Amino acid sequence: MARFAAVLLAAAVAALLAAGRLAHAAPSTAEVIWRAVLPGSAVPDAVLRLIRPDNNFVTKDEAEDAPPFNYQNYKAPSNGAAGGGARDDDFGYDYKAPSIVPAGGGGDREPFGYDYKAPGGHHHHAKTTVFFHEESVRAGARLHFHFPAAAPAALGLLPGDVADAIPFATPALPSVLALLGVPPGSAQAAAMAETLRACELPPLAGEAKFCAASLEALVERAAAALGTRDVRAVTSTLPRAGAPLQAYTVRAVRRVDGGGAGFVACHDEPYPYTVYRCHGTGPARAYMVEMEGARGSTVTVATVCHTDTSLWNPEHVSFKLLGTKPGGAPICHLMPYGHIIWAKNVKRSPA
Repeated sequence: MARFAAVLLAAAVAALLAAGRLAHAAPSTAEVIWRAVLPGSAVPDAVLRLIRPDNNFVTKDEAEDAPPFNYQNYKAPSNGAAGGGARDDDFGYDYKAPSIVPAGGGGDREPFGYDYKAPGGHHHHAKTTVFFHEESVRAGARLHFHFPAAAPAALGLLPGDVADAIPFATPALPSVLALLGVPPGSAQAAAMAETLRACELPPLAGEAKFCAASLEALVERAAAALGTRDVRAVTSTLPRAGAPLQAYTVRAVRRVDGGGAGFVACHDEPYPYTVYRCHGTGPARAYMVEMEGARGSTVTVATVCHTDTSLWNPEHVSFKLLGTKPGGAPICHLMPYGHIIWAKNVKRSPA
């Protein structure tokens, strides 16, 4: 009975969140928690919009200008564009194990995810930069990027007590679909099942890996993975409506300190409310890269450069695109809108 009541409470709060009826004039509970746990780290705008889901709107003009692809399209096999080109979501920024191919075929759902050990039998020629060498992370370098429109979960980041009251496990999916009004057999239900599957995969030996469905869990578990509560969140500053493919010139580069043995990277997954799937990056360097587009817009992208690829799958698409091999030069990629790099704060000695 208590469990049933908790689930009903969760549904009621979720409905209020969806309707935008909760007051946001004062800081939310999640914001208060963030500022208490991370007093030296401002809440990134992309994360703030997840905490306040009623602000997650895109205007009509923004929607018309938004590009058609996004880094979160994990629902179906990718299709190469005519002429050998590739959609951005062919290269989803994903570190999970290989997708399970359903009976009857259908192929891998994410052929170029950051699954460093799974076989990769696909090869496309990307029209937009996906992976790049660290030597391109310098002022004056030119790269082509397409930034997809932000597509945050409708309910945003739930309060911890609400998220904890909603079962987050594959066996409970039918009841969760009913609770959240998602039709069984729909594309959204399939995406939810895939998110659960990814979150339930065991981590590789020595790998930090977790999923978080509330800001409290996200902050606490990221801090635990880094071994300190003195951490900060780093995100890209990108237009919510996205930006079409264009050439960008690097204007300035700032190193993100605190990598040491690596960072924790968090990627939002398809679900009715925000779910972050997080993992340790392994040896890496991170940068904030300010770029100016050919159309005059300026963006700042959080960038991760993996410095040890010796254990990656030799067939990984990044090696094909960059002409390198495992253990070679560092391989870099940007962090899309709303994705987070967690880094340790570094206390500098006074000069």
